[in-house]
Amino acid sequence: MRTVIVSDLHLGNGQGYDIFAGAEALPAFLEQFTREPTRVVFNGDSVDFLMNEDPLELTVERAVAQARAMVDSAPTSQVFLALGRVLAAGGEGVVRLGNHDVELALPEVREVFRQALGQPPEVARRLVFESGDAPRVLEVGGARVLLAHGEQNDAWNKVDYARLPGPGITDASGFTYAAGSLLVKKLLNPLKREYGMRFADLLVPDMRGAVMAALAVNPGAVKLVFQRSSLNLLWQLLRRGMAPVTFNPDEEPAEPELGLAEQVKAAGLTEQEELALEELLSDGPLSFGGDESAQESARTKLGLHALRAYARLHRELAGAQGERYFDLAPTDPELEEARRLARKYTAGAVIFGHTHAARWQQAGDVLYANSGTWIWLMRLPPADAPESVWTAFLQELRDNPGLDAGKQVLARLESRFNAVLCGPHAAGGAEVSLVEWKPEAGMQVVRSARVAPTRVL
Repeated sequence: MRTVIVSDLHLGNGQGYDIFAGAEALPAFLEQFTREPTRVVFNGDSVDFLMNEDPLELTVERAVAQARAMVDSAPTSQVFLALGRVLAAGGEGVVRLGNHDVELALPEVREVFRQALGQPPEVARRLVFESGDAPRVLEVGGARVLLAHGEQNDAWNKVDYARLPGPGITDASGFTYAAGSLLVKKLLNPLKREYGMRFADLLVPDMRGAVMAALAVNPGAVKLVFQRSSLNLLWQLLRRGMAPVTFNPDEEPAEPELGLAEQVKAAGLTEQEELALEELLSDGPLSFGGDESAQESARTKLGLHALRAYARLHRELAGAQGERYFDLAPTDPELEEARRLARKYTAGAVIFGHTHAARWQQAGDVLYANSGTWIWLMRLPPADAPESVWTAFLQELRDNPGLDAGKQVLARLESRFNAVLCGPHAAGGAEVSLVEWKPEAGMQVVRSARVAPTRVL
């Protein structure tokens, strides 16, 4: 059975926070897999339980209500109905947890989504749910292909799997949400709701970048929201250290920066700008008696640094007709993590999601791919564009934080619908492909490679 892997759909509830862009595209994409039995893997952050007004507290009643609101939303409903048709054609469905949908660990929540398939119970049971505390390894033609959402080394978004309730375990009192989930609920959601900062969602999962860009656009709003939420912004700016979760607790990777201090330092603020930023965010009146020119230059540097980091993540290159497409080359940390897991689990290919950036690289005996996302993406200038271009882009975000279509000039929304296909290769081993779904042209193969059978020593 061939396998298709999609991730980071962020299916919502239609209540104003949705960022899913594939309302028509994803059901059409899934429909083509009803022609022969296919396994569909939703590889994390398939539905988004953070896009609502509810307190960030894991309870069965609240999670079930949120799940029902999602399946009552037409875009989410159509995706699960399309998945149901894949299962009815003899296929399988696997939903793996990510950091935005930990509520899927609860049996009652899983049942809501099984019912949304629109299929009889014997078919709906083909949809299974998996925790993300360990990868799934597919055996394909003698090759081993590893699947993981990819948040295991992200200190902002690591999931407390050890205390996450699930089948047979209903006590959630000890569970702690990830720091990134806390900031989405207590900072980004209010900024979107009260100040229209829709762009902030598109910078996630780079939580530091989202906070810094929000500071650059409206520091007063960020300050007020932090104060209301009892979070200390200056503490966040100076906070250091939180060891990441890994799939091997015996390994000790370098301790990462959790807070914003290193990012602020990397933005190149002068001492005067740092002092102005501190005054801007202190408990006193906003900008009262401060050096407004230094505050403005500090805001600009923070915003440019954050947005350039996002641009580098999605490195854009000029195409044949002047259009820009996302570069597929992974960053060094991404590739190293893929190699680490390949060694640990004796895998020839590693498939991640989480970063929202499609990736592809075959390095030595390891193929690394990232299945990208099905949310809206924000087009940016090239990372090395002149500062005048980036300053104009930042000003547009200040003028149009909600990304209203009629006002978009530089900060435009676009989508790139990617998936990874995996099946037996005619010469043995697995054939793995990165594909793109284009509504006007159907499925296009972007990259493809053979993964050789695993050699047993």
